[in-house]
Amino acid sequence: MPVSKRFLLIITALFFLSGCQNGVLENVRKVTYPPDFNYISQQKLTDTMQTFAWYTTLLDNNLRNTESVTREQRLSAIEILEKMETLSMQLGTETLSSNHDIISFNIDAFRQSIIDARKGLQKSPPNYYLVGTLSGYCINCHSLRQ
Repeated sequence: MPVSKRFLLIITALFFLSGCQNGVLENVRKVTYPPDFNYISQQKLTDTMQTFAWYTTLLDNNLRNTESVTREQRLSAIEILEKMETLSMQLGTETLSSNHDIISFNIDAFRQSIIDARKGLQKSPPNYYLVGTLSGYCINCHSLRQ
């Protein structure tokens, strides 16, 4: 093979490989999966789960001792729950199948528990119990994987 053809082949291969990492596969998925399918990449799943873990830690730190929770801590916890609800939307709904069955089958219930926990904190007096149950959802799903 002449040098110029070999060089062109190498450049084309490198261009193709770099394109795959920059969203080409995402565009392929858009036409190969049905419109009612939510493909969740491993990176997106990992990032989302790590964010949920971080939010859960923040909630635990804010509400560790419910007898001495300040107004600011309660408002911060409500804000965290709102962020968790928004984040959960990125994982879809039960009516939208995905490549992660456990998420597809449980995301609506998890989201509803977040909403219920937020509403509990917004009551007067606040109900802290439902916030404490959120980490149980994490433990339940992650124990199913093992």
